[in-house]
Amino acid sequence: MGVFKHKNGYYGYNFMYKGKRHSRTFKGLSKDEVTQLEIVHKAGLVKDGYDITHKKDYHLDELIADYKEYRKAHYTRPNEFDYVIDKFYKLIGNKNVEQITSSDVERYITSRLNQVKNSSINRELDIIRRIFSLGVDNKKLSVNPCSTVKDLRIENPPERYLTKEEEKLLLKVCNQTMQAIIITALHTGGRQNEILSLKWEDIFFNENYLILRNTKNGKPRKLPMTTTLKNVLAKQKRLSEYVFTSPETGTRYKDVKTTFKRAVERAGIPYITFHKLRHTTASRLNEAGVDIITIQEILDHADVKTTLRYTHNSNASIKNAFNSLDKYGTERIERKNK
Repeated sequence: MGVFKHKNGYYGYNFMYKGKRHSRTFKGLSKDEVTQLEIVHKAGLVKDGYDITHKKDYHLDELIADYKEYRKAHYTRPNEFDYVIDKFYKLIGNKNVEQITSSDVERYITSRLNQVKNSSINRELDIIRRIFSLGVDNKKLSVNPCSTVKDLRIENPPERYLTKEEEKLLLKVCNQTMQAIIITALHTGGRQNEILSLKWEDIFFNENYLILRNTKNGKPRKLPMTTTLKNVLAKQKRLSEYVFTSPETGTRYKDVKTTFKRAVERAGIPYITFHKLRHTTASRLNEAGVDIITIQEILDHADVKTTLRYTHNSNASIKNAFNSLDKYGTERIERKNK
């Protein structure tokens, strides 16, 4: 529309920018003066990366390429979620990014329902959000189509921990190597890949500590060794540079989830995954009175909220807390009576 005259007699301007209308009226200014102000406004948009005379069309494959380059520089495992990108691209196609809407994103969510858990879909949605968010940052896209898409609701089941009795039954049906892997998990809170990547050179028996190097954030984590863990690791045969090496192949174990699952079945205990050993460590530290920040550091959680999910206060801890209040009140009364 450009410059126009309002019915009240004032001049103003009105134009669209990336789907957003820019409109102002000015009291007491001439048409020429308002025209100059419109030029200044548009010049400001040009400075911010918008070309009034020509705007290039970008497509989804270009945004994906930008995102992959970004991951190489900022992620320790840049290819981890390529399957999400591939599924989304196959479903949506190589559309002009300005034509991709929240409905397209909702279609992806619908396609994943009943295939994976809602929590997994939410993680995948975070990847898709980041692709478009980076596109907005790079001025290749005006609006993130995920901005109005909400995460799916998650019904969190009661957290599953391994009890001491279950631990005994589980270790009883495992061979020496699997026993050592389970004990290492319980006594470090390490992730499966961190544990299976452990090398002999990273265990310092005399100083009673070990270092987990292949961590999620790429930063080595130094942890003290308990006496139990130290004795178990000392009994492991040194078949290669890695602590947990298969005697059949001479290479390190890369995944023990299936072996662990079979051991759980043989032990006759309720279903639990290997990753829940990590949660068990957090729970045991919590019950022992270790503060939440220390547990966060041990488990290498980026956000303390994650740690809080795996910790709880036992009834005994709550009872002791209130007993301390009662004792405090009693001491005050006794002092007063004296």
